[in-house]
Amino acid sequence: MKSLKSIVVVCMLAVIAFSCGNNKKEFITIGCSLPLTGEGANYGRSVKEGVDLAVQEFNHDKILNLPLNVIYADDQMNPRVGVNAINKLINSDKVSLIIGPFGSSITLADAPIANKSKVILLGASATADNIKDAGDYIFRITPPNSKQGKDVADFCFNKLKTKKAAIIYQTNDYGTTLKLAFEAEFKKLGGIISIVEGVDLGTKDFKTQISKIKSKNVDVVFFPLHVVESAIFLKQSKELGFDVKFISCDGAMVEDLLKIAGDAAEGTYYTSLALAYGSSDSLINAFNVNFKKKYNKAPDVYAAYYYEVTKIAAYALKKAGNNADKLKKVLYSIKGANSYNGITGITSFDSNGEVHKSFTIYEVKDNHFTIYK
Repeated sequence: MKSLKSIVVVCMLAVIAFSCGNNKKEFITIGCSLPLTGEGANYGRSVKEGVDLAVQEFNHDKILNLPLNVIYADDQMNPRVGVNAINKLINSDKVSLIIGPFGSSITLADAPIANKSKVILLGASATADNIKDAGDYIFRITPPNSKQGKDVADFCFNKLKTKKAAIIYQTNDYGTTLKLAFEAEFKKLGGIISIVEGVDLGTKDFKTQISKIKSKNVDVVFFPLHVVESAIFLKQSKELGFDVKFISCDGAMVEDLLKIAGDAAEGTYYTSLALAYGSSDSLINAFNVNFKKKYNKAPDVYAAYYYEVTKIAAYALKKAGNNADKLKKVLYSIKGANSYNGITGITSFDSNGEVHKSFTIYEVKDNHFTIYK
């Protein structure tokens, strides 16, 4: 009897083990470095929403031979934390491709690790100019700040007819490169930069800087700050009765700006990577409908960017499999007749993994970001 019982137990265990083995789900796994906590958590929320929607769609449509799984690593928009995050994704999770990081400073800190480990970084928001030279495994679908800052200066001088500007910028790679580009172009056009003030990420009191700028009698303020700092800056400017034209960039163009700044944001301007209206309307409409269905709200620009970059990642994975060197070749082949047509327009990578796209000017009207006309 004991022998029979032992045989039965062994057989049951074998059946259980066989069942578990057969039920084990296989995935294609990639990473995503983003700020889920800390000062940039509002950006991270948008990033994750865009990525998750894209993954849901092509897993439903079985675009790849296995379901795609994304491992999220919280970089807190901090270079030191970002390095730990990417090391975990590469060394523990063994990924070949990482979406992000969100911020320029984190991207630049992570790039040497990605290149040494031969892992792809595929970004959609880090816009500092020197990312162009960050290495052979670094790609992004957004143009550099030299283009964005130049476009802002041209808009201020030629469209808004402003001639005397102030700059208050974030003292990181993002803010510094935008400041330099705007400053050079505005002066080249014949404008005057009356004052330049730098502030750290996390600054909550701008009253001293506002008072200094106000005393210079400028007619426009360029403020390349992140979203929370931008909202506080606008709110305090209104409280101090500082009434001039204000313009910033994509780093501020998030719904949280409108929630925090309230009516202080009304009439302010922002640049952002254009969605491809007129050429990809059906794709944009489908994205907007599906996003609203999943999250019961409209998408912001970063949800759109990261939806797009995840689609491009899936396109590369389908062609190359989950191998970084093959993925790199496929990404570099996205150009010319093989360019990717998506919701942000035509993505065509050059020899530095860079793209050339247009920025659009948005204005806040009735507490909404609307395309400037």
